[in-house]
Amino acid sequence: MDTNVYAGYTIPHTYDSMIGKLIVHDSCREKAIDKMKSALSELVIDGVKTNIQFLIQIMNNPSYISGKYDTSFVEKEFSKKSEED
Repeated sequence: MDTNVYAGYTIPHTYDSMIGKLIVHDSCREKAIDKMKSALSELVIDGVKTNIQFLIQIMNNPSYISGKYDTSFVEKEFSKKSEED
């Protein structure tokens, strides 16, 4: 986890919305994705809204898993879901 935030830290109202980076690596894409899913499921950030659940959705997305994505990935994959709801 790459961050300057720590327990008890007060994030200023002008904070950068990216308060940290969770970084994983492994010997292949499949193992790295599995490792990221595990890390995200254990990550706890209290006091501010996060996008952890959205990131887990990305890690479970078949297009992402297969490497078939581009810069329109979020719009294409996740606008479908909101239209279906």
